Amino acid sequence: MILKTLKLRNFRNIASADLCFHPKVNIFLGNNAQGKTNLCEAVSICLGKNFRNPKANEILPFGCDENTETIIELTFSFDNIEKDNTILYTQKNGNIKLTFNDIEMKSAEKLYGALRYVSFIPEDLYIVKGNPEKRRDYLDYVSNMINRVHNQKLYEYNKALKQKNNLLLKMDGYDIDAASAMLESWNETLSRLGVNVMCGRLKYFEFLKNYASEYYSMLNQNQEKLSVKYESSIMEDIPYTLEDVPLMYNTYMNKLHETAEKELRMKYTVAGAHRDDISFCINNMPAKDYASQGQIRSIAIALKLAEARMIHEKSDDYPIMILDDILSELDSFRRSFIINHIEKLQTFITSCNISDAIDNNLTDGHIWNVRNGTFEVMN
Repeated sequence: MILKTLKLRNFRNIASADLCFHPKVNIFLGNNAQGKTNLCEAVSICLGKNFRNPKANEILPFGCDENTETIIELTFSFDNIEKDNTILYTQKNGNIKLTFNDIEMKSAEKLYGALRYVSFIPEDLYIVKGNPEKRRDYLDYVSNMINRVHNQKLYEYNKALKQKNNLLLKMDGYDIDAASAMLESWNETLSRLGVNVMCGRLKYFEFLKNYASEYYSMLNQNQEKLSVKYESSIMEDIPYTLEDVPLMYNTYMNKLHETAEKELRMKYTVAGAHRDDISFCINNMPAKDYASQGQIRSIAIALKLAEARMIHEKSDDYPIMILDDILSELDSFRRSFIINHIEKLQTFITSCNISDAIDNNLTDGHIWNVRNGTFEVMN
């Protein structure tokens, strides 16, 4: 997929902008708070998922009232297909309208996973050292980017989990036999749906794990080894594969039975797909406890490069790369490595340093100067 043009009106600090992108690399240079990340956010909105998740009125320029209309119009083409496609996003008075080739869509997220992209934002560093929910969300994001059925599986699981937790909260108001029967029914449902969620994650996790380890070693010139593991709160240390669905289901049910007394005390479900995690180790040492800032950034970058490679191999589509402030705090070797490993992808990079473009001898791309919400090609 290649993004061609972008039209913006009244989006954050960008009053008006019309851009024609380079099909390879676009580097946006400028000081902080000039509009670099805002531009990337606008692109992400059209591709189905805003990486900032703001409230509707937060994307309006400062000082504008709700009657001001925000317009984002993006044109793009799919690989090897010349026909242009147009996504038009408008927002006024809190009402959002989205059309794809003049066909109205109920939600931008209908395009999520159909229009594939990989984004890096500074908050992604918390994938390594943040809470487990951040890592689960990341793995679900990657799974859905390749297989859009995964989000539906996750939705059904979370809905059932909420209903079981509501039952646990209200247990005192039920007859004990009736409550036990209802809990058993929800345990069966959660076990079935939980196995579906786990399989959806694990179907691509092995590729992500192996590719990330490979890229991490290359980023560190083979001086360090990264290992990544899916930590299941159900299977724990029991060996299993994706073909072992009956084993996973039975183990799931057994685990819910084992934790039944604790659930009654805590008033929520203490084990399941919603409690799983990912662990990262560098040379067998837990990254969340011992990794430096440079190592954490290298892990996050390796994950993003692995994600793009996996999406291409599994879907035969080249994703768009949106890399916000990815090159900061990196030495020249790592900056060059990143540039060299995205050469087949259309990429959008934001940076405060002109050296990020000059040092890497960018010859096939545009360098943009960004100032006060305006954009000008420098080369």
